[in-house]
Amino acid sequence: MSLERLVFHDAKWSALYAREIDIIKENQQTNFINIFHIGSTAISDIYAKPKIDMALIVKDLEQSKKLEELNYQYKGCLNIPFRYFYSKKTNEFCAHLHVLLPGDPELDGFLLFRDYLNAHEDVRQKYSELKLKIQKLLETAENEHFLNEYTLAKNDFITSVLRKAGFKGYCMRLVSHYTEQNYEQSVFPKFNKDDIRVIFYKGADIIGYANADAISKQINFFEVSENAEYFKNRFTAYLRSLL
Repeated sequence: MSLERLVFHDAKWSALYAREIDIIKENQQTNFINIFHIGSTAISDIYAKPKIDMALIVKDLEQSKKLEELNYQYKGCLNIPFRYFYSKKTNEFCAHLHVLLPGDPELDGFLLFRDYLNAHEDVRQKYSELKLKIQKLLETAENEHFLNEYTLAKNDFITSVLRKAGFKGYCMRLVSHYTEQNYEQSVFPKFNKDDIRVIFYKGADIIGYANADAISKQINFFEVSENAEYFKNRFTAYLRSLL
């Protein structure tokens, strides 16, 4: 079975997830806090890529690199600062592991989306139909954040669900979606392609943007409509982590 093809929900996905939990717990030991099954394979009765998405909460992100002993390949943060992303492929399955620190609002977004679709059959089916409609986009090239046109095409639907689910978390993400790029153009159109560029969110809504020089890590532009101190500290901490 191709991992880049959509298949209907398979009950074995839950069993594969449960088996992987024990392996991950043993590997992380005292670093482990909690783990959750997320993504489309955690949503009943829809089409999904046969990839098990998991959110792992740990005490220390760097210690999570011990997961490489289990053949989990570290991919960086992708488009979410302070997330460590890993992937693992075997003859039986593929797993994606999103490693986060306690209190990261991204986890709330993952869980709210999953739970809302599991609780609302009509919305769940619309999501499944959308995925089938755009399935051919699975073959498109990925951008610098490992996002292809298939992933980007789901963004509007996902944000609409998060609004319905009441997601209000304050999140910071690297510019990667078309809506983020359009917002960037409206507030800071003269950025350099190598700049460090982030979008600030309240739930599913963009509320600000920041830009920093890739070499000096000096902030070139910062604008946010609320919670400015939190986002400035968050962005500054991210820049320090890149030194």
